[in-house]
Amino acid sequence: MDDIAISHAFIDGSIVQRKKSTTNKTLLPARVQLGVMAFFMFLVTQMIRSNLYIARVGMMQNENATNESQINKITWDEQETGMVLSAFYWSYWITELPGGLLAQRFGGCRVLGFSVLLAGLVNLAFPLACKAHYGLAAILRAVQGLALGVTWPATHALSAHWIPSIERSKFMTTYHGSAVGTALTYPLSGLLMAALDWEYVFYVTGGLTIFWYAFWWYLVYDTPAQHPRISNAERKYLERAIGDSVASHKSSLLKTPWISILKSGPFWAVLLASQGLMWGTITLSMQLPAYFKSVHMLDIKTNGFVSGIPELCKFGFSIIFSTLMDYILRKEYLTITSVRKISVATSEFLPAVLLLVLAFLSKESAIVAVVLLAAASAVGGASSSGSLPNIVDLSPNFAGTLLGIIKTLTLIPGVLSPNAVSLLVNSFGPVNCWFYIFISMAVIYLTCGTIFVLLGSGEVQAWNQPQFKELSTTVENEASVTNCEPNDNNSETFPKI
Repeated sequence: MDDIAISHAFIDGSIVQRKKSTTNKTLLPARVQLGVMAFFMFLVTQMIRSNLYIARVGMMQNENATNESQINKITWDEQETGMVLSAFYWSYWITELPGGLLAQRFGGCRVLGFSVLLAGLVNLAFPLACKAHYGLAAILRAVQGLALGVTWPATHALSAHWIPSIERSKFMTTYHGSAVGTALTYPLSGLLMAALDWEYVFYVTGGLTIFWYAFWWYLVYDTPAQHPRISNAERKYLERAIGDSVASHKSSLLKTPWISILKSGPFWAVLLASQGLMWGTITLSMQLPAYFKSVHMLDIKTNGFVSGIPELCKFGFSIIFSTLMDYILRKEYLTITSVRKISVATSEFLPAVLLLVLAFLSKESAIVAVVLLAAASAVGGASSSGSLPNIVDLSPNFAGTLLGIIKTLTLIPGVLSPNAVSLLVNSFGPVNCWFYIFISMAVIYLTCGTIFVLLGSGEVQAWNQPQFKELSTTVENEASVTNCEPNDNNSETFPKI
């Protein structure tokens, strides 16, 4: 029986043979490989999403430039530009919820991989679409939105199978690969446009996506039981640490409790906290190049480097903050609910204060603006310990579905934010409008953060599945799992995330 337990897995009420492991030793634990690949997935998908924001600075015609410098330029007016910028979010929301349901039913690995690959291939064709007609460019951006709508819920579904609760905050820092993606896109795009031309911004991003997919296809699997190269020690640890809080993605018994979800106060709290965070993130990532150009008159190279600084600060802060929060949870200094509320307050209240200061200093030096924006973005990185893991906290079984619902509603900030900014620009001018933009962002942050502090929770909800309960994962549990079955010669230790 021991041999059968090692070579077979109990899935969906039947015993199935595990894929034979080619080795019990890997350079990195399998869940760390998942984290690395998820980080680069968010990096390349954010490059796909944001490369147009900086490329438009170099691709649009300039009335004050010479005729020679206007070769290979695009002639879109403000309304057409706003349409192309927002087109991504026309469709992005459509596949958010279906993406979570598909990942819940079939597993997130293939759903996510193929979708990212499609978005990268479309990126290669985008320059031709821009030259043909703004409508065609908007259609391709909408196709990319459809493809990338599945990324967040599919990753959440994968994390529920792979990441124990005491490692969840640190794993969620991989989502801030999007911040690094933005930070790299701006300076890299500036260099490419200065050395070559604006089309190469899209060609390079598409090529990097294809390169990423080759590694994803080889390294990532839906569950530890399916992974052919995972060590026995890591598999046993994950089975013990995660326990039965998450069922097999093919379980016929797993039915989504829609009514209970919609009646849940903690769910609405994390939904609103996520929306507030998303409004600020989308607005800043879309508009920072335009802000530095119109208010501080920065050239394209400087603009690219400066616009990327806040995103790098966010990633760095998220690593430090999430490590601290996971340590607090592991030592049980605070409850998981307290950790989530502190994290949401940090990621939304502090940026609100800094944006209020920036609103009254928007015409000061570029250095002051960069420092304030870098600080506001940095503390936003606390979301890796707040609203992001809280979705998995509430229901590991339905994490992909919950995030699908939440991300579907990014339709609101994704579509309204660029159009609201365009309206403010037309009403108050390209310089004075920033006072109103920063004030409105601060109000949204404060409102959504306050609701989470009042209603949020970090506990697994009863509707996750009455017969399932996540096992406690303390340091003592980890030690006992690592040392379990001392007669198993294949047991070995492995690093924590």
